[in-house]
Amino acid sequence: MANIIKDMILGYKIDNMMKNYKGNKLQKIDMHVHYIPRAYRRLLEFEVEGEPDGFPTPEWDVESHLKMMEYLGITTTVLSLSSPHLNFGDPEVAKRVARQANEEGAEAVEKYPNKFGLIASLPLPNVKDSIEEINYAFDVLKADGIAFPTNTQGVYLGDPCLDPILEELNNRKAVVILHPNKPSSVPQNVNEELPIPAMEFLFDTTRTVTNMISKGTIRRFNNIKFVIPHAGAFLPILCDRLDAFFKKAYLLEGKEKIDVYGELKKLYYDIAGMCIPRQLETILEIADHSHLFYGSDYPYTLEVGCIMLAEELDKTYILTDELRQDIYYKNALKLFPRLVENSNINFS
Repeated sequence: MANIIKDMILGYKIDNMMKNYKGNKLQKIDMHVHYIPRAYRRLLEFEVEGEPDGFPTPEWDVESHLKMMEYLGITTTVLSLSSPHLNFGDPEVAKRVARQANEEGAEAVEKYPNKFGLIASLPLPNVKDSIEEINYAFDVLKADGIAFPTNTQGVYLGDPCLDPILEELNNRKAVVILHPNKPSSVPQNVNEELPIPAMEFLFDTTRTVTNMISKGTIRRFNNIKFVIPHAGAFLPILCDRLDAFFKKAYLLEGKEKIDVYGELKKLYYDIAGMCIPRQLETILEIADHSHLFYGSDYPYTLEVGCIMLAEELDKTYILTDELRQDIYYKNALKLFPRLVENSNINFS
């Protein structure tokens, strides 16, 4: 009974916070937001002992999502899967769950085309099945983009074995949204009390993008618009060091010099998570503001957290109102022209 009363009080406080959130009246397109399809939840329950990544899988349904959007002034969210993604070693299961998850996401888009977009998932790292799912996602489900975990079964984006998949996406000039996954190897007996998302997510994003730079992935597949999560993770503070290594100390004589700053400028970034004040200020020094997007990280960030983070973005001195308009929705409309027709944003 005590737990029931506690939950009721907490729910009442969250509901009141959401109703009282006024914001700055700028509407938003949410570029880092998740859904939890039925097949994916069943997969996690079967494959994962305890909580995935040491973090509970939240409840999710379309109606609750729409309610959260209304309170936060979010006009459209582009749905994608979060960690730990969907490959636990059985390629047939990964293929089946990817299809089921994509179809459930497409159902939400079909029912609410001006509210939802779909970032489809692939049965990575299987090349044949992934290309098949790309074709189905774009040609049949009319997906808006493709989600890539930073690694799948230890295969990192940038690995040449994934090149045929990226070639297909490059031909389609696709949007590819990265999401961190648990690293393929995590040191034991250090920071073991911390859930994986606290630090390891940012490490894996940084590791993956550095691998993409090293392997020439960004340059070779330059029609793909890669969206990097969490304000670029640790890349903005590591780029000076990485640039020096790639240009001088790291590469042998005769090898191509890599401009890390130039590579990072080509990428796009969401600013989901706790990026104020340091990360946001730093990523604006690395990337043009036209490459930044709003992200709530709902429902893995609970409603109360979404409100607090939105209020920080609304009030921070780092952003002018013009920059907020660009980051909150205008930049996303350039990336997804379909949303211009379906969006109910008032531009006046």
